[in-house]
Order: sequence, then structure tokens, then C-alpha cells
Amino acid sequence: MSLKPYQIDAINFAVECLLKQVVPIIESPTGSGKTIISIISSIIYAKKTGKKVLYLTRTNSQQEQILKELKILSKAMDFRAIAMQGRVNMCPLYMELEKESDFTTESLSKMCSSRKKRTKERKEGGCYYYNSGISSDETREYILENIQSPEDIFETLRSRKICPYESLKFAMRDADLVVMPYSYFINSNMAITTIYNWRTSRENLVIIIDEAHNLPDIARESNSLEISMNTVNISEKEAVDFGDPELQPSVHVSDFMEAIRVSMIELTREMVEKQKEKRIMFRDIYEEMSIYMKRKSDEIEYMVDALIAFGSQIEDQKENLGKVPMSHIKILGEKLKFLRFAEYDRFICIVSRDEEEKLEAYCLDPSIVLEPLFRSSTIHVSATLDPVWLYTNMTGIENFEFKSIKNIFPASNLLVLYRDDLTTKYSEFGNEMADEYVKVISDIVTGLDRKSMVFFPSFNTMHYIETRVKFPHLSESRSMTQRDFQHLISLYRKENQPLFGVMGGRLSEGINLPGNLLEVEIIAGIPFPKPTIKQRALSSYYDLLFGSGWQYAFLFPAIIKIRQTMGRVIRSEEDIGVIIILDGRVQMLEPYINARLSNNIRDDINSFFSSHIK
Repeated sequence: MSLKPYQIDAINFAVECLLKQVVPIIESPTGSGKTIISIISSIIYAKKTGKKVLYLTRTNSQQEQILKELKILSKAMDFRAIAMQGRVNMCPLYMELEKESDFTTESLSKMCSSRKKRTKERKEGGCYYYNSGISSDETREYILENIQSPEDIFETLRSRKICPYESLKFAMRDADLVVMPYSYFINSNMAITTIYNWRTSRENLVIIIDEAHNLPDIARESNSLEISMNTVNISEKEAVDFGDPELQPSVHVSDFMEAIRVSMIELTREMVEKQKEKRIMFRDIYEEMSIYMKRKSDEIEYMVDALIAFGSQIEDQKENLGKVPMSHIKILGEKLKFLRFAEYDRFICIVSRDEEEKLEAYCLDPSIVLEPLFRSSTIHVSATLDPVWLYTNMTGIENFEFKSIKNIFPASNLLVLYRDDLTTKYSEFGNEMADEYVKVISDIVTGLDRKSMVFFPSFNTMHYIETRVKFPHLSESRSMTQRDFQHLISLYRKENQPLFGVMGGRLSEGINLPGNLLEVEIIAGIPFPKPTIKQRALSSYYDLLFGSGWQYAFLFPAIIKIRQTMGRVIRSEEDIGVIIILDGRVQMLEPYINARLSNNIRDDINSFFSSHIK
């Protein structure tokens, strides 16, 4: 295959870094071939060192594009690749047995182990998908030869009564490269299982971190937890279903659940009328429960341990009944135990009330989660990693070299304008401002015969403005399934209607709209994070560590979201387009985002496209 000079340069840079045990971090614009650069680099390095390549993606749906690139590259390079997904997507028996969707990875793994054991012992209640077809040469070659998608593998092997998940695990042993979601390696337990299934070690891997700008937030989320009132209610129902035993004399599980409920309500009682959240100490929930139950703190801790033990018994009973061995009670108990031992300097505890009371433990420092990841060689790629010091400070990367690829497409192909008389700033955004947004957006999208998208800082802002819109349009929704999302993209491609979305949402990252499928993009507001307790705590935390905490918590999260959204427009040398930023605060984002003030957007857009008529 033919590579461009900047791609060859980036590949050489990455390989040289890896060989001298330095972390290569590459920022390259959308459409520049980041996937090709990272895969070729890692395969060259892996062949020199005998390592295997792990490609981490943000979501399962992003695997599709990676697999397309791998199929092309496999014709020029000698490697075998597969894409892995979890049991939730790949276990046909689970889909037949259970209709609930909130099972944990651990509970599905436990069910699978139990079913496999029964099958091996030729007992009832085994898994008829677990058979010799899993390890057959025919199945292995089917998976490895043509770089199949997990969805195709699932349908094909299910029709043959062969377990797709176990087949992938077996074929994985012969794979040089495996594609899987971030969660497989951010979660330490899943990482250990994956490494074992692959018959390798962390030190024997080179890991590609795709869309690496997401890594800090994904790591924080994976190490954070929440306990909602609904969690407590579900756990109480489970307790009643399984006999509601005593944790201590005269204290049943349902009594303990009531103590949690009352304590959460008490912790929110002191909030002022409009206050929706407040920061508390981790020990506060234990103290409230101790007061309500008239028990000592160590007795509460004992009952938490007893709760976990009871949850384990429930799992065993479910397993014996042939069900997925998952216990809400055990999960709740483990969360309560986590609150007891959380590191106070790297976590904060928040109690909130909106639709229901909720208790959260939020991880401030993603580097504590990512440390095991960096025992492997890693390549970090994204279109938005500059300033690199911010990324490396958050992730804990020390020994690195940074390469930024710029100006690969003609600058004249993109026009970026802004209006300074509009803003979604909280203190200024109301009915009058929303009406003005509708007027300006309507004037642009209905007055031009161009494919267009409009992006908002949040779903709330989008809905607030959308209720005033009179022209036909399509819109992204928060609760869309993957199938609904693909249908939305299909409608947008076929129909001449603008599409509304949210910065940071699925429309703003990872979709490919080549040619004239996106010519005009409107960014209706700056997506500064709300000054919640979490964001203020992040700001304070990084202020103490590095100074300039506001940049970590507020400024650069907004810049990254806007730059990712802007990357949808120009994806090849032939693409041309206009981006209009409707918020005067864009001037604060220079030099990372540069735009020209426009007094007549329609005329400027028409002049731009007229100048590109061949």
C-alpha cells in the first residue's frame, strides 16, 4: 500500500521511541490515517521484539473501522488479528436465559465457568454451545483468516451451535493483534483474564491507545462508584426474595437497607433549597447509619461484611438454579466497603438529590488506575492531545516524546467563523438568548442547500433550543441504542435535513462523513463543564499538584470537545467546509482554536463555497 511522507515519518518516530523504551504520543488530525500509523508502527516493533499488539478502542462500535483498516493492511503485512468483545455481546446462552441487562462481567464469568464444568462432567445444566467445535481447526481458521467482525462471528457460530465467546478466546492464542474496548485493560481483573487467555504477559505487549484523549476520563469512571436509592430498593427486594436473614441479632438485611436509605436522606437534608449536591466525608454514611441503628461503627462494618457474605450465598443459589450468579446485595456491600477504605486524598465523596438521592465516590486521579497499563509498551494517538503536558500529567506518563502532525490538508479548504453576540454562558443564557440562537441557526441551515450539523454543549441546552425550532431536522438522543444511532446516520445521509447533536456525544467522534455529507457545521455554544463539586475538586486537586487547576478541569476539556467536533468536517484533501462557532467565548480558546469574526455569516459562507467552484 502507498503511504504519505508524513505517515512514514510518524511510523519511524513511533518505532524509534518504542525501541528505546520511550512512550510515543502522536497528535494527528482526523483523516490523516492515525489507525494505519499506529498499527504499522506497532507491528514493526512487535516483529522486532517478539511482542503482541493490543489495540484498545473506546467502544465496541469503533472496532468496525479498525477492522476495515486491518483487512487492508493484512494484504501487505503478515499478521493475524481478531476483535474481542465481552460475554454480554458474545454469549448466546446468556441471551437465551436472561432478559435483564445489569449483570456484571464477574457474574457472567462465574455462570460460564459453572456451565462449562457441568458440561465437562456430563451433568445436567451445562452449556450446549460449549463443545469441541470451539477448538476445531475449522472454527479457528474461520475466525483468523478473514478478520471477521464480532457480530458476524456471533451469528455464524451461534447457527452452528458453537460458543462465539469461547471460540474467540481459543483463537486468540494464535493472534498477533487483538482489538478490544478500553474496559478490558482498565479493569485489572479483566486485564489479568485477557492476558492469560492470550498466553502472554503485560511486558510482552505493545498497546495502541486509540482516541487517547478519552483515557483520563475513562480511567476515572472505571474507578468511581455510585449508590442510588434505586440500588438500595433493588437490593432490599432481593433480600426478601432470599429469606431476609439476620446480619446481627434482630437486624435483618431489610433493616440494614432501611438504615442506608434513611442515612442518605439525612445527608441531603441540610442542603439549601436549590442545592442538588454536596461534598461529604467518606465516614459520614457510616456515622449516620450508626446513629440510626444505635450501633457502634465497628458493628456497622461487621454487617457490611456479612452483607457481602450473604450476597455470595445468593450467587451460589442462583448458580445452582442455572441462572447468572449475580447479587445486587453483594455489589452494594462491596461499594460500602470501598467507601470505608477509599484514599481521601485521591477520591471525593458526594451526596446528591435530583430524581433520587445518590451517593458517589469519585476518583480524582486516573494515574492510579493506569499504572499497570504502562508496564506494557504503549502508543498514544488522537487528534487532540496538545498541550501534551496536560495529558501526561493526568495519566502519569513520564518518559515520552511527542509528535504533532499538522497542515496535511490545504488550509483554504476550511473556513472557521464565529459570532460574538451569542453565548450559552449560564448567567446570560435564557429565553431571549435561546430565541436568538434559533433565529441564527435557522437562517444558516434553511438558507443554504448544504448538508449541515448543529452541535450543542449538552443535551439540556440542545433540548432547550430545539423546542423552539420550526424547521424539519434530525437529532441525537441520550438513550439511543447502537441500532437507532446507525439508523439516524442513514437518514441523515439520505435526507436533506440538518442533524442536531452534542459535543462529546457519539456524533462528534468516530463517524465518517466524506465528501459533501458534512459541509456546514454549527457549534452552538462552548462546552465548558458545569462548575459541579466534581469539577471544582478536580481543579483544586490539580492546582495542588501542578498549578493552573482551572485548565485541567474546565478550559482544556472544552477545547478537546470542540476540536473533536470540528474534526468531522475535513477528512480528506478533497473535502471543503465551513464551521460557525456561535459563542464569543471562543476567543478564550486561542491558539488551540482559531476563528474569524463574521458580521454576515450567510454571505461569508456563500463566498467561500463560490470560491471553490471548479
